Amino acid sequence: MSEHLKTRGPTVRDEQLIDVYRARPDVSSPWTVISDQVMGGVSSAALQQDNRHSSPCACLTGRTRLDNNGGFVQMKLKIEPSWLNADYRGLFVELCGEEHDYNLHVKTNQLIKPWQSFRCTLPVEPQWTRFIVPYEQLRAHRTSAELQPADIRSVAVVAIGAEFDVDVCVRRFGFFL
Repeated sequence: MSEHLKTRGPTVRDEQLIDVYRARPDVSSPWTVISDQVMGGVSSAALQQDNRHSSPCACLTGRTRLDNNGGFVQMKLKIEPSWLNADYRGLFVELCGEEHDYNLHVKTNQLIKPWQSFRCTLPVEPQWTRFIVPYEQLRAHRTSAELQPADIRSVAVVAIGAEFDVDVCVRRFGFFL
């Protein structure tokens, strides 16, 4: 990738990045879309393969609405246990989209309620940005559990908490050493 890539978070060398997902135009996306409609909300979302700034990516588009106690849409990636390594220090994700704050939600086997997660906020911009997220930056939400990285089962890029037009794309996701 030859463009100038903005990075947020601690400095990590490229050789420390372990890809779990890298968008390719010839491979269907493993990301799935979920909206607040699963609980009676009325937000709408779609997921499609796209190309932004000359990079293939998976994009989440739609609109979050707060009606009926709703207010979220997300693109979720299931994490296979074989992808995890005790030496990993955190996650990385490359995002691009309309300027807005999105959340990164991490689910583990420790969490039993759908509203529980470990999360952080990512300020997405209309240029590709690599977010380096050390495990200790992920905050427990509606749980007293402490993050156990070996138990991660999914990650999601989430539009939540406000009404807005959703447009966010991911081209890479993985872990870092």
